[in-house]
Amino acid sequence: MRRWVVIYLVLMVSCSDGDDVAQGPAPQLEGVWELVEQYADPGDGSGDFKKVDSDKIIEFFEDGILSSNGELCGLQSASGDKTYGTYVVNDSLNKFSIDNYILPEDCDNFDNYKIFFHLEGQHLVLSYPCIEGCGQKYRKQ
Repeated sequence: MRRWVVIYLVLMVSCSDGDDVAQGPAPQLEGVWELVEQYADPGDGSGDFKKVDSDKIIEFFEDGILSSNGELCGLQSASGDKTYGTYVVNDSLNKFSIDNYILPEDCDNFDNYKIFFHLEGQHLVLSYPCIEGCGQKYRKQ
């Protein structure tokens, strides 16, 4: 009887739903990330991330500088002029934290505009300051 209990426990511990194996280790922040999904909520909590067809990217450099081929001061999926900013990492990237943020340059209408970010599996999630929920997911190239 003990042997069956041990076998059962070993099987339970070793089995998973497959998501963890498929995802692998979290990617490093430095490098190029492409926009793949965008989130918007109409105000009733029913929002969800939806796939976007975009060639917008963000590139993170080791020195705390980033560049993008699109606007970072708002929730836009279009690419366009090159923009720049800085980023700060003061907490674990594996959870949402107000201590990890992007400071885009040239946000004329906003002083000290911050975009919070964290890693969620293989995605970089940007959380914009919105009245209703909004955000973007990027995947490392």
